[in-house]
Amino acid sequence: MVIIFLAVLLAVQTYLYTRYRSNPKTQASIKGLKVVSRLSLSKNSQLNIVNAGQESFLVVCSKNSPAAIVPLHSDRQADKVEGYSDNAE
Repeated sequence: MVIIFLAVLLAVQTYLYTRYRSNPKTQASIKGLKVVSRLSLSKNSQLNIVNAGQESFLVVCSKNSPAAIVPLHSDRQADKVEGYSDNAE
């Protein structure tokens, strides 16, 4: 029974590997990602700056919460944030 289970896992792994290698769009999207900087904020939190093509993103990862992703170098985003802070006062 264990040998059959291991054979099925090996077959699935082989199938997924060949499928990944035969899809050039997947390879292009993965090659476009680059971690520029990484900073540990605490034992369970991490801050990353990631480039995806021509755009940069700030990614904050914490152990017990979903990741927060914020685009960087966007004047439109900065205007929105300033507008929200002005209205809150």
